[in-house]
Amino acid sequence: MSEHQKSPSSPKLSAVLEADYQILHRRNRLLEASANATSVLLTVENFDEAIDTALQIIVEGAGCDRINVLEGNFDPLSDRSSSVPTYHTAIYEWTRPGIMRQMDSLETGRIPSAGIEAFLERYYLHGDGFGGLLADWVEPLRSFYAAVRVQSSYSVPIRVKGQWWGVLCLNYCRAAIEIGAAEVAVLRSIADCIGSAIQRDRTQKIILQAEQVRVAELAKANHLLKQTVDLLATEPDLNRFLDYVLKAFSEQFDAPLIQYWESPEPGDIAYLRLACRNGQILTAADLPNDCLVTGVPILPELAGYGNFQTRQRYYVIEDIPTDPIELALFSPLNFDLETWCTEHGIRKMINIALMWSEKATSSLILYFPSDRHLSDRQIELMCALAQQVTLAIQLTQLAEIKQSEAIARAQEQAAHESVTELVKANTALKQSLDTLATDPDLDRFIGYTLKLIAEQLDAPRIEYWVHSDREDRAYSYLTYCQGQTLKSSDPSAQVGLDVTPFLDIPLKVGNTNIGTLTIYLSSYHTFAGQTIELAHALAQQLTFAIELTRFAEEAQQAALLQERTRMAREIHDTLAQAFGGISMQLQAFDYFAATQPEKAQTHLLTAQALARDGLAEARRSVWTLYLETSEYEDPARTIAKFIEQTMSRQSVPIDLAIDGSPRRLHPDLGLNLLRIAQESIANALHHAQPQTIQIRLNYSSQNLQMTIRDDGCGFEPQSPSPGFGLMGMQQRAARIGATWHLVSQIDRGTSITVTLAHPETP
Repeated sequence: MSEHQKSPSSPKLSAVLEADYQILHRRNRLLEASANATSVLLTVENFDEAIDTALQIIVEGAGCDRINVLEGNFDPLSDRSSSVPTYHTAIYEWTRPGIMRQMDSLETGRIPSAGIEAFLERYYLHGDGFGGLLADWVEPLRSFYAAVRVQSSYSVPIRVKGQWWGVLCLNYCRAAIEIGAAEVAVLRSIADCIGSAIQRDRTQKIILQAEQVRVAELAKANHLLKQTVDLLATEPDLNRFLDYVLKAFSEQFDAPLIQYWESPEPGDIAYLRLACRNGQILTAADLPNDCLVTGVPILPELAGYGNFQTRQRYYVIEDIPTDPIELALFSPLNFDLETWCTEHGIRKMINIALMWSEKATSSLILYFPSDRHLSDRQIELMCALAQQVTLAIQLTQLAEIKQSEAIARAQEQAAHESVTELVKANTALKQSLDTLATDPDLDRFIGYTLKLIAEQLDAPRIEYWVHSDREDRAYSYLTYCQGQTLKSSDPSAQVGLDVTPFLDIPLKVGNTNIGTLTIYLSSYHTFAGQTIELAHALAQQLTFAIELTRFAEEAQQAALLQERTRMAREIHDTLAQAFGGISMQLQAFDYFAATQPEKAQTHLLTAQALARDGLAEARRSVWTLYLETSEYEDPARTIAKFIEQTMSRQSVPIDLAIDGSPRRLHPDLGLNLLRIAQESIANALHHAQPQTIQIRLNYSSQNLQMTIRDDGCGFEPQSPSPGFGLMGMQQRAARIGATWHLVSQIDRGTSITVTLAHPETP
């Protein structure tokens, strides 16, 4: 063929090549924009700024004029049988200068789905989007776009965890631009990236909010302690103070019943003086015929708890009606413990002694339902509050005694000195309590307490020693010397004085010694008993402040670490094994690439399969992290939701059957059962080619059993490589104390059974 004959087709060929080049050029620009936008979403801290910048990058890369992110919403009053959202809300938009904002044209900020449900279901719920010139769009969308000067528009569904979440829309307003399938495919990836970023930001905010709730709970406990200390420092009436404390106990610990008992010398009879029932205060006058008010004999032969005045600090009874000590106490009074506990909705109790000078003259008893768990921190807080009650009682009694002595011996100098001493003691205690209530700095409070004790005893030097069980040693931390509080490491604190050790006051929490106050005097003195008791009381306040500070720090750390630990465990369980397998396959690929290309290709394909499995498993883990902690308490519901989500992506039927009455579990148990079910279903779908999958939850009075069964190809359980999925399920079952059993036969299917005995409730 001559050159003249070829020439007519050359312009056509050039046009085709030019068109192909433009398509490739636009796709490459869009791919570059996609990478840059993804980088911005992952690195810019301010999310609103990140999403705005990412949308601008996409507009520049796609050459469009406007981009919108629409979120699908369901009206709570609408029919939820439809899978199409009731309306879409434009939550983000970026436009070129001079282009009308689409969000400004929406009166309610919503785009209703009425009339276009079939269109949305076809192209967005089940399809990959829709686009074209203005004339290609259906009404009323065509008129809506015409109103905002759109000449062509392309939109793709945003999917999060495989579920249709919203729509990403690109509008061309200055010219009617048509884009190809390759560019639409890139847009779908961008849409999923944006949807995942939005959900990730929302999840982080939810986690932060949960941490703030835990901090608020800690603040509530600290506020209660501060209020009690404030009231102790300002309320002169002991009865009103006790009323407040019992109500505070009831509210803080959700106790249906609290009792305050007294046992005067010789301590062989205990009397009920005050009670708080469901937030209502009851005095002895409100219970005239109650045998508890008239006195309960404390029998010396009741071994275990000892004499009421010398017994241990607290004890817990798990089941009151069957406890031998309680039966021995109340049987002689013909008091029916079973009926009494049933009427009040209680079974468990904690009895806290109000100790003074190593004697218990009274006690607080808190009653709870049988399912209530009392943590060590709660008990320590109860004991701390009880110590405040003890201090208030002793201060009141001390004031009453001193007042009586002053009146009886008003003409004697001893009475005057006694009253002066009392005023001095009360002033010192009040100053200490005021400082504890207002100054958050522990070192300053310790220094102030050392100063008060030094003033009471005219001591030139006092040392505060810290006892460290962890390091098995004690060291001097603070020193009060000649009017100054110094760190013991300060050279000024080492200045020698002609002093003599006088008194060591241990700082004890229960039976644990956490420190010591060592008091030095210039010369030996004798002091009144009240003065020494005051020094011990101030030391007890110091112990209380140290423990309160430790509780606050540990509680805050525990609240932050608990959620991080759970998330880290899920990420490790889902990704670590997959990444390990991928790494091994890629090393094998690299080893065989030069010498055995076909074998190297096999290892590469295996690595790709592991990557897909790891990504699917990671998505399932992220799906579980989106759930509220309380949702894990109902495994039947969470597993049903997961089945619904899985069924939307594949055609194998998955049936859920429930035997017995579902009940709530501890969130950690529910989470691990859900993850075992997820892994079992994923393994069956990926490896077994089943026709059906069945899950059965069997709730009995003692056990919960979950069985996952498929009718797929089965496998040999004794295979030397059982796979990461099976090992992960076994580890999860062991973690929650459950048994895990696998049965599989070639061509007969596979069955996995997890049995949880006596599952813990929330």
